[in-house]
Amino acid sequence: MKSKLVLCAAVTALLAMTGSSALAQDRNRPSHDKFDDHDQQVTHDWYNQHQSHPPAGFRDRDRLSPAEEGRLREGERLDNGFRNRMHPIPSDLGRRLPPPPPRHKYVSVGGHVVLMDNNYQIKSVIRLH
Repeated sequence: MKSKLVLCAAVTALLAMTGSSALAQDRNRPSHDKFDDHDQQVTHDWYNQHQSHPPAGFRDRDRLSPAEEGRLREGERLDNGFRNRMHPIPSDLGRRLPPPPPRHKYVSVGGHVVLMDNNYQIKSVIRLH
């Protein structure tokens, strides 16, 4: 009887650890300075779930003009016009992405997710429109 109880406790603990690690897998990935395929998929999935009621930065009225779209690319710095249209990404999306590197942050600009450094230099962009 005692051995069955110990076995049951061990199996329960193993299942709890496995489930917890699967749920935390995305958040525990190491930070990186470029979006990868997984980040793209997570972001597109999040966007599809929120498309009917998008938050600030992802609404139709937040979209960029074609000329502005061309300026939103890796290596460029966000000018004051872009900075005025920048929004923090929603916290539920932020929890799905790995933490940004030190002195970097995720923002939404014109319906896209941008990884930038503290000097407003764009490191990577996920285009959603």
